[in-house]
Amino acid sequence: MFSPGKKQRFCISVFLLFGVLVCGCTEPASARRKKESGIEASVKREVAIGARVAEEIAKNMEFVEDPLVTARVRGIFNRLTPWVKRPLPYNVHVVKEKSPNAFCIPGGNIYVTTGLIDFVRSDAELAFVMAHELSHADGKHGIIQMERNQKLSLAALAIAVASRGAGAAMVLSNVAAVAVSNAYSRDLEQEADLGAVTIAENAGYELSAGVTVMESLAAEELKQPWVDPGVYRDHPKISERIHYIASAVESRGHKIQRKDVLKLLIPRLGEEGGRLLLRVDDTVIVQAPASSESRQIFEGARMVLQRALQIETPVYDIRVDEAGGRPSAVYIGVSCVLREPLPKGADSLGHVRLQLVKALTEARKKHPMANYNL
Repeated sequence: MFSPGKKQRFCISVFLLFGVLVCGCTEPASARRKKESGIEASVKREVAIGARVAEEIAKNMEFVEDPLVTARVRGIFNRLTPWVKRPLPYNVHVVKEKSPNAFCIPGGNIYVTTGLIDFVRSDAELAFVMAHELSHADGKHGIIQMERNQKLSLAALAIAVASRGAGAAMVLSNVAAVAVSNAYSRDLEQEADLGAVTIAENAGYELSAGVTVMESLAAEELKQPWVDPGVYRDHPKISERIHYIASAVESRGHKIQRKDVLKLLIPRLGEEGGRLLLRVDDTVIVQAPASSESRQIFEGARMVLQRALQIETPVYDIRVDEAGGRPSAVYIGVSCVLREPLPKGADSLGHVRLQLVKALTEARKKHPMANYNL
C-alpha cells in the first residue's frame, strides 16, 4: 500500500523521467542519476501493482506445491531468467487449472497451469511458453496494454491501485483479466513471440519447440466452439504466429525439426522370443533372429534412423535402391539405413521401406496441424 507521500514522489519521478528522456546521449551525471531514479521508481510502481494483482490471483487460484512439478518448472525458469533485460523480481508459480495456459502479471510473476504442463510434450515446449511470458514481463506489456485499455499512465494506475477503493478494484480486475486471458494486441503478442525465440535460444533450448507448441495449440483451438473475438480481434491468428516464429527460427540458422521436441520417431532395439526387433515408436521396422551379427547391423540402422528419419522427411525420400535389378539398400535421402546382405531370416528391404513409411505416417497423425514443408 502506498502512502500519500509516496504517491507524490511517484509523480515527481515520472516528471523527472520524462524530462531526461528528451536529452541527448551526452547527458550530465546529474541527469543520468535522475533518469536512473525515474526508471527505478517506475519499476517499483509496476511491482506494487503486480503485488496487488498477485493477491487477487492467490484468492481465486489453487497453488501446486508438488516438489517434483515445481522443481521441473523452476529448473526451466531459472535457465531462462538470465536472458531478460529488466531488473524485476521474476518468479514462477504453478496453479491448478485444467486448461493449458500461462500468463504473467506486472512486476515479473509468471503463472503456469497444470493443464499446460500436461499439454506440452517436452521441456523445450514448456520453456518456450515461459519465455513468451517472460518476454511480456520484460517488455512491460501488461502495463502497456492496461494504459491502452484504461487510457491511464503507469503513475495513475499505481495511484488508483494504492487507493484500495472501487477504482482500485476495477483496475486490478482489468489487469488480472488482461494477464489471465492473454488479451494482448497484435504488436505486443508478436514481440513476445519473437522475444521468446531469443530467450529460448540463449538458454540452449531447441527452437523448433516454438513451432510445435503453436501447432498443438492450433489443434486444441479446433476443439473449441467459435466465439466473437470482440476485444481479442487484434490478436494474431495462430497460423500467423507459427509462420513468423518459424521464419525467425530459420533466420537464425536453425532447421525446423520436430521429432526430438515431440518425442516421436524414436528408434529402439528390443528382443522378443529369440528375435531382435528394430522399432520406430510402436512400429516394428525390421526383425531377425537375435545374434551378434543382427545386433550390430540393426544398431547401425538405429543410429541412422535417429538422425535421418525426421517427421518432416518427404515420403518419396524413403526408397529402395537397386543394383543389378535386385533391391540392394534402403535409403532416407542420402543416408543408407540397411543394405544387402541382411542377417539371415530378416525382413526384406521392401518391407522395411513400407514400415518406415507407416511409422512416419503414424507420427504425423499424432501432430496433425504441422506444415511439414516448412
